[in-house]
Amino acid sequence: MTRQGKLILPAPEDAVEFAAVIVDPPVSEPPPKTVSRPEIVLGPVTIRLEEGASAARIAAIARALAAAT
Repeated sequence: MTRQGKLILPAPEDAVEFAAVIVDPPVSEPPPKTVSRPEIVLGPVTIRLEEGASAARIAAIARALAAAT
């Protein structure tokens, strides 16, 4: 029978019981802090750039930090 895809199990000895499932309500997380200017965080150091910093400037600083570590 197992070759036909049928599962063979012993007959239950007593009545079938189901466990109740309790689901907690979702935990509301605080909204993320919005920052108007870019920040680069590396360990305990946070570099805050000027508003409107270009992607090239952000990438250059990130590369310099990666090379220094």
